[in-house]
Amino acid sequence: MKVLLIAPLPPPVGGIASVTDNLVNFLKTTPKEIELIVYNNTHHFRPVTSESFLIRMFTGILNSLKTYWKVSKIIRKEVPDVLHLASSASLALFKDYLIIKAANRKRVPVVMHWHLGRIPSMKDKHNWEWRILKTVIQKSACSIVIDHKSLNTLVEEGFRQVVQISNPLALDIEKKAREFMGINRLRQKDRLIFVGHIIKSKGVVELMEACSQIDQISELIMIGPCQKETRDTLIKVAKNRDDGKWLCFTGQLNQDQVLEYMAQSPILVLPSYTEGFPMVIIEAMAMGCAVIATDVGEIPDILAINTRLPCGICIPVQNMERLKDAIDSLIRDQNTLETFSKRGVDRVLMNYTMEKIYKKYRTVWADVGKKGQLTK
Repeated sequence: MKVLLIAPLPPPVGGIASVTDNLVNFLKTTPKEIELIVYNNTHHFRPVTSESFLIRMFTGILNSLKTYWKVSKIIRKEVPDVLHLASSASLALFKDYLIIKAANRKRVPVVMHWHLGRIPSMKDKHNWEWRILKTVIQKSACSIVIDHKSLNTLVEEGFRQVVQISNPLALDIEKKAREFMGINRLRQKDRLIFVGHIIKSKGVVELMEACSQIDQISELIMIGPCQKETRDTLIKVAKNRDDGKWLCFTGQLNQDQVLEYMAQSPILVLPSYTEGFPMVIIEAMAMGCAVIATDVGEIPDILAINTRLPCGICIPVQNMERLKDAIDSLIRDQNTLETFSKRGVDRVLMNYTMEKIYKKYRTVWADVGKKGQLTK
């Protein structure tokens, strides 16, 4: 089977790029049952931390036109059995629509892979994004979502060709996680880490305000790209305690460096306003971090919050007081930290290995390719 995968690859960092990279590397280790053709549609025209709508719109148009032209040529030349298109929706929906039209002309079925957790809120708003999303789904053969709330929303809307598939852990991180089992690593006491794009929608201002009120925190390490304006804002808040000496920005690091910070840190915090299935959480769990995160997307299920064996703590979005209480209580409770650490490693190895997730991708591709027809 020939599968054309349209998705970003690193660099830069990002959840979709990580998933793509994991899949490509895994297929190199498996029998050649799938011929994977990858078109890397990484957005090189704007900084990854830019939140300007005008910049996003202008550079998005340039990237969309380039992607459409390149993909159209690949479809005509390769004639794949299935086209797998990764998307974060928003302005990318216009590009998605154009690519599906190009695939339809060659009778190539399209699997849309939605890497976002905003689908329920999009339906509630019933705005332009929701209307275009529905059109794209209608013209594709199947949709993959990464959280159960999105699955329920689309099923309730009447879509039947929808499946939920979690994001996978990379093979090299899985290997490290197995090495962690049964080993007590020496971690930097009272340290917190944040990993991701350092932008306001990741809850970084609330995180800084909370940490500035907890004297026990010896170090907060912010790992990821950050624009000067955001950095200056965070430093100003941090100076409210001990002149901000406990705050450290590392900039963007490679994967091995990030994993080493995770292995040395007891707690990872991700207070995002919105997420789908954040890779950073399963990677942190694999490295034995306890996790504090907001209850968005699939995060409560990843952390098994509503079970007898949770692996972390979930707090409401943009609630600094609850965030502060969660950090303060966990950093003082060594027994709970160690329990969350062990459970986290066990859980990712049981549920999120690349081998298990790949089988689900392969089933979708085989089903869609076998039918050889598009939904109307």
